[in-house]
Amino acid sequence: MVLELIDILQGSFSLIFVLISLYIGISILLKYFKYKSRLYILVGISWIGVANPWFPDSISFVMNILFHESLAIEWYFIIGNAFIPIALLTWLIAYTDMRNKVRQKLIIILTITISVIFEIVFFTLLITDINQIGFINPLRPFTVEFSLFITIYLLLVILVMFISGLLFAQHSVKSGDRQIRLKGKLLRAAFITFTVAAILDALLGTIFEDPTDPLLAVMVVITRILLTISAIEFYGGFILPRWMQAIFTKK
Repeated sequence: MVLELIDILQGSFSLIFVLISLYIGISILLKYFKYKSRLYILVGISWIGVANPWFPDSISFVMNILFHESLAIEWYFIIGNAFIPIALLTWLIAYTDMRNKVRQKLIIILTITISVIFEIVFFTLLITDINQIGFINPLRPFTVEFSLFITIYLLLVILVMFISGLLFAQHSVKSGDRQIRLKGKLLRAAFITFTVAAILDALLGTIFEDPTDPLLAVMVVITRILLTISAIEFYGGFILPRWMQAIFTKK
């Protein structure tokens, strides 16, 4: 199909966010070989998983550019949703390793239970009635309208990561070490920015009933830019490369 301006903007900015998130996630993950701490593996996987809902947009965009075809709806839903429970689990393991070791077992068991239930219901609906998961807007190849079931689960995941992320960041902000405080502030900014962008992105279809509204294209770009900023902030919060440290601190 012929892509319109909003489709090109949505697809290209989604691709930028996904590529940056992959780079950041893998970079954090590879720090394991230097520090020998599973924290880096968990956090790296978590961020790649957090970006997972935007993978289908990116893949469909590339497929449209190269082959004039879109990702099949079944694969769109699987790629965008089936791995989110893994991201939530790895993040909560990392969070409880850092901040709440006493309740780790309870939190992990609860998370696994909810995740298994989600996966069972998700794949059952995928096979029996895919419309109960959602549908792709026929006018916009990269715009999905999710069902209440998926929407509630996604909002729950966002809320859990937002709260736990802020709690961890706040602990770092109170540190006596200047560099750790800076990391905490960047992490806090990352979780706030991501949550605002993710919720706004989820509501765009409701706010703009007309998919051809030019303002929708502007909002799509804004949400993707915010998502990309959150990825960079997250990277700074865990790695804090020298170039970023130089921007926020004086020599």
